Amino acid sequence: MLDLHCHILPGIDDGAKNTDVSLELLEEEKKQGVKAITFTPHFHVNRISLDDFVRAREHSYNKLMSVPEVNDLGIKFKLGAEIYFSTKLNDLDLDELCFTDTNYLLIEFPTDERPYGLTHTLIDIINRGYQPVLAHVERYPYFTSDPTKLYDLIEKGCIAQINSGAVLENNKIAIKYIKWGMAQLISSDCHNMKRRVPNLKDAYRFIEKKFGDEYADWFDKNARDVFNGRYVDMTMPKRPKKVMGMWF
Repeated sequence: MLDLHCHILPGIDDGAKNTDVSLELLEEEKKQGVKAITFTPHFHVNRISLDDFVRAREHSYNKLMSVPEVNDLGIKFKLGAEIYFSTKLNDLDLDELCFTDTNYLLIEFPTDERPYGLTHTLIDIINRGYQPVLAHVERYPYFTSDPTKLYDLIEKGCIAQINSGAVLENNKIAIKYIKWGMAQLISSDCHNMKRRVPNLKDAYRFIEKKFGDEYADWFDKNARDVFNGRYVDMTMPKRPKKVMGMWF
């Protein structure tokens, strides 16, 4: 398995506070069967410049790589970012924020209200040659209240990621996204061993039992394609329909 969304780099955001916590998280990822990880610390264009973020990320990464036990784990690593949505993203050179050697960008949205310019900005990003991956799409009320809004973004070229924790909690909308083919990736979004822990193996087992091996294999293939910078072979999602106040 591959984890494409996590907060394991030490001392850079609300994830691992130091290398001890980072190592603990990585050891658990190893136990879960994770073979490759993209580190995605938070980036907020209104709070830090791109250059300062890249320097801070590099410093945190080098600090983690200086721990001998990390190199003994045999896990492949790449750098990325969890980018907070802003219309200012189109003013940036986004290459430094992509998963290493790919055109994939992990983008999160505010959880209170739909941001201004969301669709227009994402289309511009796509037209610039980047591939947006929408982080933990089960969290946004403007999608859960009308999932056709997410469907439209996927149809335009976005990829949707759900958190493994939501799957294990049997989150209703996360499960529906899987049924509708509107979630293409599962990641841990792990922060520490108490809150949002590494649990990909458990989530994949849940999916195997609920949906079958083919679903789990498809999620795994998608993660590998993204990590390696390949095109994701998207299945056509089902457009949700509302019947008597319920989405089907």
